[in-house]
Amino acid sequence: MTALLELEGARIDRDGVPLCEGLSFSLSGARVCLVGELGGLFALLSGRAELVAGRVTLDGHDAAGALAAGLVGVAARDSLFPEAWELDRYLVEGARLGGLGKREARDAVRSVLGALELAHLTGRRISTLTEAEKRCAALALALLDAPPLLAVEDPVSDLDERSTELVCQALERAAAGRRLLLSTRVLPRFGPEHALFASADDVVVLEAGALVAQGPLAALTQPGARYLVSVTRHGAELSERLVAQGLAVTAATSETSAGARLVVSLPETGGTDPIVAAALEAEAPIVELFPLSTPRAG
Repeated sequence: MTALLELEGARIDRDGVPLCEGLSFSLSGARVCLVGELGGLFALLSGRAELVAGRVTLDGHDAAGALAAGLVGVAARDSLFPEAWELDRYLVEGARLGGLGKREARDAVRSVLGALELAHLTGRRISTLTEAEKRCAALALALLDAPPLLAVEDPVSDLDERSTELVCQALERAAAGRRLLLSTRVLPRFGPEHALFASADDVVVLEAGALVAQGPLAALTQPGARYLVSVTRHGAELSERLVAQGLAVTAATSETSAGARLVVSLPETGGTDPIVAAALEAEAPIVELFPLSTPRAG
């Protein structure tokens, strides 16, 4: 299966300011999830930022043009709404901007709201909608072109339990019959959002702008401590020595003339002595060594 999302040395800028830099990872499956600050990626997908270096693809296609090509529907965290409009007017106008005629747009809105079980919001002024209902409205807008892939940024942040459940139910309906790319700032530990992530084929965790963990949710919630290690040289040799000790090591960035960054998983008990000793043996000067949060379930 073609990777749903693939980044290779990606740098994404908005107005000349880097939003993310040097990201490389690949996610495959019908449902994949991202944990961390991914605003740059979603800004690129929604056309509000540009890729200035590297490569980003969605289902094998250039991510920068995927929205315009109808390959992806995007529900961004910072979606803006005309508060004085009624919801159905907003959605119809959105569908028409996507190229549908007036009648087709109305039919599409009716169909999407029905599929998401949001038909009761028809005729409601946007200013009267709850925050959860607005996030469901963003999902509806993203589905009007019937895209094969749905990308949703941090859909339940700052919501209470009942609102989170409402949005997650709408998300499950929205994802029916299409691939899903979902992000959150913090790995969910319980409740309906945790259930969404637990059903994902692949999960990536980013911290401090680096890839620190990847795999099914169950594999990311094991006890232990993880450290980000930056060295000025001999990153590969350090990694080899740590792996020989039975430690899990992930390259947070590719090694360059400026050094390398590694994520090292240690047993739940014990300190960083194995890392320091291995670095001395590899002649890999450490310039950064700090603990990363350890995801846990429950």
